Amino acid sequence: MAMRLRDPRLLRAYMLLAGINQARLGRRAGCSRQFIHMLLTGEKRSCRPDVAERIEEAVRVRSGTLFTVSERAVERNVTHVRPVGTRPPV
Repeated sequence: MAMRLRDPRLLRAYMLLAGINQARLGRRAGCSRQFIHMLLTGEKRSCRPDVAERIEEAVRVRSGTLFTVSERAVERNVTHVRPVGTRPPV
């Protein structure tokens, strides 16, 4: 599963409020400064759930404020269920 950043501008604003730079945020989140930079520029839009959680903790926001479950991740995890009593196509 992947977590999608809602808006890079929102992340930047919370970083400013928390007084945290890209390098420090990367260290606290367990990723590189370059990865944080890519999130801020929109080059990257998603990350693992554990990284998203640590980013939100580092900038002191409630879980789910900056990241949401990626739609692609949800689509990949959907199971297709047949109605009861039907047979699969041959």
